[in-house]
Amino acid sequence: MGKKLYRDIEHLLRRIDSNLGTEAMLRASLHAIVIDGADEHGIESGRLYRERETDYELVASEGEYGDEILGKTVSKSYAVVQELEQNRILMIDQDSPGFDAAVEDQFSVHDSAAVLVGENPAYILSFGVRDTDEDGQLHFILESIRTAVGLKLRQSGLESQMRQARRIQMSLLPHQLPEIPGFQMAAVSIPADDVGGDVYDAQPLDGGAVGLTIADASGHGLPAALQARDVMTGLRMGIASEHKINTTISRLNRVIHQSGLVSRFVSVFYGELEETGNLVYVNGGHCPPLLFSTSGRVFELGSSGPVLGPLPEAEFRRSYASIYPGEVLVLFTDGLLERKEAGAPDHEDVAPSEYGLERLIDLVQAHMHEPAQAILETIMGDVTVFGNGRGWEDDVTVMVIRRLTSEEYRPRKELEVIRRDRGRQHQVVREA
Repeated sequence: MGKKLYRDIEHLLRRIDSNLGTEAMLRASLHAIVIDGADEHGIESGRLYRERETDYELVASEGEYGDEILGKTVSKSYAVVQELEQNRILMIDQDSPGFDAAVEDQFSVHDSAAVLVGENPAYILSFGVRDTDEDGQLHFILESIRTAVGLKLRQSGLESQMRQARRIQMSLLPHQLPEIPGFQMAAVSIPADDVGGDVYDAQPLDGGAVGLTIADASGHGLPAALQARDVMTGLRMGIASEHKINTTISRLNRVIHQSGLVSRFVSVFYGELEETGNLVYVNGGHCPPLLFSTSGRVFELGSSGPVLGPLPEAEFRRSYASIYPGEVLVLFTDGLLERKEAGAPDHEDVAPSEYGLERLIDLVQAHMHEPAQAILETIMGDVTVFGNGRGWEDDVTVMVIRRLTSEEYRPRKELEVIRRDRGRQHQVVREA
């Protein structure tokens, strides 16, 4: 009986929107249990009380006696309430110790059962039940309600936290990538859960340069998202303070090491790209970005220091690269390369096939003449097909930067004034 009863109550609550606030969800739960489930479980009426400093206030009533008794209170000093606060479940009748008819009569009905749920504030769900408890059924009903409602509250709370973390994470991603003359940029980040540990950034710097960031906090979900947020915040603060990039990464590494978060391992690539194509960067244990040359060669921008977090005194050095016209730089997280093939064998002795580096290289080389956004869409489309459209096993982030060729980008440069005519200034321009 117990399992079926719990499943019945869980089914009633499943239809309630978890996006509701705590009290609204409890009101909906009370209605579902009393109105929709009354015939099956003998529940005739129900009430919801909200905890206040010294008492509980009646805020919802279902069944006999409704709005006319709302707002009434019961003191925390009432013996029945104290027993409920201690045991979180209560069955009561007029012969129960501490029962006070004067207190109960103000609510026009004597409830025979109650459960305490939630915290800060706590709530009391009390019920009028038709049948006696000779066979213990009332106890099963209360335990099932308390467990199912408690699970619904935890689910709602977790979903609320995840939504908040998602909003935080999305606020960190650039709404629009900055423009750098002669370059195209495109990027995307897809979390495996509602939120993830991947993040990217592109911030305009003084002198026309752009600061590029891609980071991957270990794991995924809420802890990884919070760590990714802290990484991005720390980087932006360091860059705004005009610290050297290796100094900023070193300080950030110490902060991550000292943090109490579970996800304390973060790979970070940060680089500053100038209009000339010069790139100075620090790679803290991140997947080496790939630089595709027009000659067919592919270069890795390898690590210049370890993953951030484990070693507080780790050293990070600056490295340099140049992006020439027609070349493509692809930054990514390991969720891209580790994407599992659709239909891969699920056996311990057979390693499932992964998307891998070679497939990515072949794909980009075949499309590097296309715009950056098209290259990005080609990569994401191919890796999605590789996994047969399944959900992502890990967060995936990709950033594509392409330097335009001289035919695609011919900047105009203004020259000094060489002639004045009738008081009007003429400027001669030439194409570089």
